[in-house]
Amino acid sequence: MTGFQRARQPEQIHQRRAQLLSAAAELFDADGPNGAGLNAIAARAGFTKSNVYRYFESREQVLLELFQQEFARLTEAMEQAISGSGSGDAGSLADTMATTFLAHPRCCALMAILSSTLEQNVSEETIAHLKMFMSDQSRRIVGALQAQIPSASAEDCAWAVAMAGSLLAGMWPGAHPPPAARTVLARPDYAHLRMDMARDLPRAIRALLDSIA
Repeated sequence: MTGFQRARQPEQIHQRRAQLLSAAAELFDADGPNGAGLNAIAARAGFTKSNVYRYFESREQVLLELFQQEFARLTEAMEQAISGSGSGDAGSLADTMATTFLAHPRCCALMAILSSTLEQNVSEETIAHLKMFMSDQSRRIVGALQAQIPSASAEDCAWAVAMAGSLLAGMWPGAHPPPAARTVLARPDYAHLRMDMARDLPRAIRALLDSIA
């Protein structure tokens, strides 16, 4: 960027970081993590790659911060959805949780690469901050879930919430395969291998909730 000036005031720094996160979100939505490289993020935001390092330690930290934004939105929606369900029925709660997850596809896609990609090439301090943030957010979901299933302990509810996230992260790549695999799976002979998140995720979460109810 010609004439680029380093942001020094907190509001200026926040604005620059927001620009980079917005660019990363657009690129990630369009082409996944491979499309959201640091050069591409910098170019989309109107920065040079060297200037990006003034605000983030790596491409992975940009995406980690984007994930935290998305996870906070998911948490808010999940807490409200569970609290408003008015039913301790495992099937109803599983449908509610699955529907809320799937209404936040960017968060789901980032969650699916959290350990394999986003936690690479970042500092221990960044990962520690992430873990604390996720723990704080997850406690809100756990509290809402336990209010609906009072027979379950807080520990069991925390386990179910963590396992639901792990199931989602594991299932997501299979439900969103790359183009060649998607073409193969579209053949009738491979219909039994297709994953349908709207069908499979509620069933998987229900099994978790049934085990703690």
